[in-house]
Amino acid sequence: MQPPPIAEDMAKLKALLQDSLSPHLPVAQKDMRILNLACGRCDEAETLIKVGSELAKGGDVEMIGADIRIREIRQARETHAHLPAQFLIEDATKIDQHQELGDDFNMVFMRHQNFWHGQELWKKIFDQGIAKLRPDGMLVITSYFDVEHRLALRALEALGMEVVSNRRNKASRALSDAPGKSVDRWVAVLRRRQA
Repeated sequence: MQPPPIAEDMAKLKALLQDSLSPHLPVAQKDMRILNLACGRCDEAETLIKVGSELAKGGDVEMIGADIRIREIRQARETHAHLPAQFLIEDATKIDQHQELGDDFNMVFMRHQNFWHGQELWKKIFDQGIAKLRPDGMLVITSYFDVEHRLALRALEALGMEVVSNRRNKASRALSDAPGKSVDRWVAVLRRRQA
């Protein structure tokens, strides 16, 4: 059971993801593979799997979370052992070295990407995530604050992505210790730019 603020955050994120993704996914979606990069303890695991299941119309859903932080991945494994999810201790800038993952993910997700504090690092993570997408796959990011979100979108567009949905979460929970920041303040969905 998640603490009340996290449960409320997840309800808001779920609604945003459903509204933002469904108009842009292929109609014949049967199964859903989700790659969650830099996932930490992955509070959003259950939410992503629920959204994936609804979008896949009851088909199989698989989620793989990856993060370099051992303690957080161990926590994710323990907390989400009941889900169709796997959590890997991996450097997201080198996820391409994990060949058995494949490159057929319907969605690559990055919650609260941290572009502001390491632009070159995050460009590598974005590039690695894009390489793992199916041709019709969607990349989804959320951001804590406005400037970082704009910078991250600009970097993703430079990597050949186009924004298909960009929503400000007006009900996002403000962070008391960080003025101007809030939980999942922005949610953007991108796909490969059409030629």
